[in-house]
Amino acid sequence: MLRAGLAFDRAPDSLRKDADGRLHCKDVCISKAAVNPYYGREIANYRQLGLDPARVYSLLRCPDELLKGAASFRSVPLLKEHRLSLAADGRDNVLIVGTIGSNVRFIDPYLFADVVVWSGDAIRQIESGQKKQLSAGYHYTADMTPGTWSGQKFDGVMRGISAKHVSLVDRGRAGADVSIAA
Repeated sequence: MLRAGLAFDRAPDSLRKDADGRLHCKDVCISKAAVNPYYGREIANYRQLGLDPARVYSLLRCPDELLKGAASFRSVPLLKEHRLSLAADGRDNVLIVGTIGSNVRFIDPYLFADVVVWSGDAIRQIESGQKKQLSAGYHYTADMTPGTWSGQKFDGVMRGISAKHVSLVDRGRAGADVSIAA
């Protein structure tokens, strides 16, 4: 498979288990620059922005903002499902099934990192294809200035992107190419 100028194959060292059964995944696409749909209620500070909570808005995760926020993805938790918040002292830490590595890098339009999955259940879901797509949770400021990017119209831009977590999901908003290939 070819992504962003890099060759990705199923080489033995791109996905491997260590002696304790943890899954180590190299060069995983964890996010990408794209225009994606969000309900108003999903947009940061939607009430202050006067957004309709039931309306669908198209938000741009632009390459420049993703590049600036790339370092914030280092060592964030990999979750077995999305949560709006996951504080260090929270009780929801049972949702953590792994971690994003420290080698996060942006190669337009993708954000790549190595990922380690600790949970046997999560590894089985990845290997079976049940849950292998990824969805990143972000802190950001919504700039509701409309425009066009790569021929796609958008209602606003995510500015000041900073990672909260990355989640394993059945189907991610960013698409099937944002996934752990098993």
